[in-house]
Amino acid sequence: MGKVFFKKGNYIYIGSAKGCLETRLRRHLKKDKKSFWHIDYLLKNRRTQISKIWVIFKSIECETADVFNEEHTCEIVKKGFGSSDCKCVTHLFYIKNKEKTKNILEKIGFSRRTESGSYNNF
Repeated sequence: MGKVFFKKGNYIYIGSAKGCLETRLRRHLKKDKKSFWHIDYLLKNRRTQISKIWVIFKSIECETADVFNEEHTCEIVKKGFGSSDCKCVTHLFYIKNKEKTKNILEKIGFSRRTESGSYNNF
């Protein structure tokens, strides 16, 4: 993948857990882990924070990435990031408009995961 420059701001990463959501989320929230997926390298940076986790209980990872690829509220960070196992351009986007991004996720059917592990539907 090479080096990737991340400007200060908010990003959205579109991923899937393929049936083991809680285990995958716990792994991503840990700072001490072996880097395996592209997102692990981003999360390894001490300045990186996960502020919100959005979930949907159906497998639409690529369809969601395609929506953000077409949106003018986001921009592609690095082609191939998080999408080495599919034909998507990327699964990581820089967010230029947080409110519009939130509205898109809600319209698709995503819920926000709270710190207690429950899910809020809007």
